[in-house]
Amino acid sequence: MSGPTTASFVLQARQVRAARSRHLHLQMQRLQSKLSQLQGIAAALGLNQADLAPPPNLEAAKPSSDGDHVQLIKEIGEELERLTRRITAARDRKAQAAKAMLATQDLPPIEEALHHFMVHRALHTQLDASQSQAIVDSVARILARLDLDEGEPLPQDLVALGRDMALAPSLERAELLGLELRLRVQNQRHSKAIQRAGQATAASLLEAMGDDAPLSVRELLEAVVLGDQPLSPDALALAQRAEQAVARQRQETAASILEQSLQDLGYAVDGIDDTLFLEGGLAHFQRHGWNDYFVQVRVQPTEQTLNFNVVRARGTQETAERKRLDFLAEDRWCAEFPKLLETLAARGVKLNVTRLLGAGELPVQAVDPASLPQAAADDVQRQTARLRAMPTKD
Repeated sequence: MSGPTTASFVLQARQVRAARSRHLHLQMQRLQSKLSQLQGIAAALGLNQADLAPPPNLEAAKPSSDGDHVQLIKEIGEELERLTRRITAARDRKAQAAKAMLATQDLPPIEEALHHFMVHRALHTQLDASQSQAIVDSVARILARLDLDEGEPLPQDLVALGRDMALAPSLERAELLGLELRLRVQNQRHSKAIQRAGQATAASLLEAMGDDAPLSVRELLEAVVLGDQPLSPDALALAQRAEQAVARQRQETAASILEQSLQDLGYAVDGIDDTLFLEGGLAHFQRHGWNDYFVQVRVQPTEQTLNFNVVRARGTQETAERKRLDFLAEDRWCAEFPKLLETLAARGVKLNVTRLLGAGELPVQAVDPASLPQAAADDVQRQTARLRAMPTKD
């Protein structure tokens, strides 16, 4: 397959940038959550409240770019290190106090023992930096697979789930949340594919009906194209019925225009009815004095084509005079055909000519006289008898 690939490259680059931004945002949220958790632990250990307050620049920070996120992540990391050192020292002091208490055989109340156990567990169940980074990177990769339109925000439920995974206290919990996140991203991609297919179908139906679409159907399909609602089976069936009705009305109108145009141009018409363009078939027309020559119109609805060709009744000898008359009949029709095209176009039925043969390029088709209009049967018979009576050349 050939063609430019610039659009594909730009789309991939945008996805990379979006994934990086989401990664930085999630990393910052993870660190802020961890900072808040450590502040709670520090408060439980009895550290001074003044030591727990984060620097003013962290409180007021509102990062607006990737660079701001990187700087803020660095500053939060430094604050985490400071708090961790103070908590470790406070924990050691608590441990020493517990040992001294046990040495006197004076056990602490059960509530205090449980409190120290929870503090100890909170301090030792955190993942190390490399494990946490690997989880955050995994979240970014999974969320980057979301099928989003230009400017469409991330689904909030998936953002929340990704945040939970990034802040998971253990690898097992992160893996479990990762499985759920992957499943929900896959469901989002599937739903988006269904939505886009519905939008394409709705756009196609709107284009096919054009200004003839009923107002209620037009509003419904436009809402689908804009993504405001899905194309439900009931809505699709309604729109398809409307499209079929519009197509039928147009076909009936086209048949009427063709018949009226031929009559206005002086032709006697036979076989054109409202269903000609809908069901297909044959029709014939001729001018007065054409005798047994007609122009036959063949309509093929599935291919949306009309075929015009000169025909005559079968049964006469193929003489030189017959060939001359055949040529004159085709030449006459070739001269008149452009006027029919012009008349039809002016009335809204534009024919795109895909093949145009000159007079004599193919023999005139001889058909069963019974297939021709009955009104001309007597003229056909008289003309046939006259040609048979003419002497032939050896």
